[in-house]
This record gives sequence, structure tokens and C-alpha cells, in this order.
Amino acid sequence: MKKLFIFLPLIAVVSACVDWKSGSSSEHVEYSWGKASMCIENPIAPGESLCYQIKFELDTLAAGSDLAAALSQVLRDSVIYTTSHPTVREAMKAFADMTEEEWKKELAEIYSDELEYKDALQYYYSVEGHPLEESQDGVLSYQTTTDCYLGGAHGSYVVNYYNFDVKSGKLLSIKDVIPEGKEQEVLKAMEEQLCKDWEAKDLADLQEKTGITMLGDLYLTNNFFVKEDSILFLFNQYEIAPYAAGLISVTVEKPEMPN
Repeated sequence: MKKLFIFLPLIAVVSACVDWKSGSSSEHVEYSWGKASMCIENPIAPGESLCYQIKFELDTLAAGSDLAAALSQVLRDSVIYTTSHPTVREAMKAFADMTEEEWKKELAEIYSDELEYKDALQYYYSVEGHPLEESQDGVLSYQTTTDCYLGGAHGSYVVNYYNFDVKSGKLLSIKDVIPEGKEQEVLKAMEEQLCKDWEAKDLADLQEKTGITMLGDLYLTNNFFVKEDSILFLFNQYEIAPYAAGLISVTVEKPEMPN
């Protein structure tokens, strides 16, 4: 029988220097990063050799700044989905406790009836998060990846981007990086770039070849990674295309902000 492993303390804190510009001068912001980790691997039923797994590996900022507080809140509310806990570690534990309670009964029932498919039915939920390089000056960009199987025909793989103003800690929306009145211009650029990427003559041809826009139109999603001169937009499975299309990303030139 496998045992339960939980690694909750922050492990070795590392520092990274990131440049951002303010007007014509360049300043340095030093981030002190740690890692909030948890790994649970437990038998699905008493005496069972097969296990389910819950795992978190999230880079976190040392407390004490608006930026660190904003990142922590996003990780708790939008990544771990437990809003009433003050720290990332407490949120991870609460999520794991709640999930284990739900899974134990559900999986025990499945395994009692589906013995032939035990290997395929093992549940897992894995979340990773880390900062990104090449983000726009003055912005901290952070990526999370959730990989899980919770029953059904296939698992799920979801990637999300979060962009924070370094000074204020504000979580940026797409409205903060695309000037008012430039929305249709950016949407047109997304359409043209996707057609170019997939060698499609127009949007109808793109849909036929890839399934893109079969489930929804292109839109200015808040799932984006803002770089110095461009914006990468990401659509996860089922957002605008069937599951088989996978994750859909498109990078377009970033419009200039008004003076």
C-alpha cells in the first residue's frame, strides 16, 4: 500500500532580477521566489495497490509587497479555487482534503464494478505555476498548467496566463494592454495570423481544417501573455474549438498605447 506524502513548507528561496522601465530610466526589481508544494498519493480503497494523486508545484513570491499579495490571491482564488484561506499552502491543503473526500467514495464504487479498466481509471490532479521570461517591462507574467483526469473519455489539460503590474500588483486585463478603439484591429490580426499559421485561405477554410471557431468566435480573451512588442492569446480546449483541436495560441503585434 502506498503512503500519503505532503510537502507543505516553502523550500529554498531563490532570487531573480527583472528589469522594467519607467519613462526613460531603467529600474531593477528583485523577486524572492519560493515554492509551495504538495504531493498526495493514496490508495483508492483499503488494501488497493492502485492510487490517486493530487499534486501542486507553485512558485510564490515572498510576502510583503502588493505584487506578492496579488499573486497569492490569484493562486488561491483562480488556480486552487479555494477563496476562504489566507495562504497558498492552506488553500492547497483545503483543496486536497475536499477532493480526497469526494474521490474516495466515487473511486471505490467505480473500482468495484470496473475491475477490467483499473489502469485507465486512476484519477490525478496536477497543477504547476511559474513566472515567465520575456514579458513586457513593468509586468510580471505567470503561467499555470492544470493536468488532470477526473473520469470520462479523456483527461483535461489547461494553461492560463496572468499578468501583473509590477508597481501596483494589479492583475491586468486585456483592456489594460489594448487601447480603446483598437479591438477590431487586433481581432482581425488574430484571424489573419491563424490563417497564416494553418495555411488557410480564410476563416471558413480555417474552421474546416482545424475546428477553430466551430464552438465560438475569436474574442479578446483575458488568457494572454503580454510581451514587449506582441501579445500571445491562448484558447483552451472547448473554448472555440473541439477537444481534438487542442490548445490554440496566436501571437499578434501589440498596438501602441496612446501618449
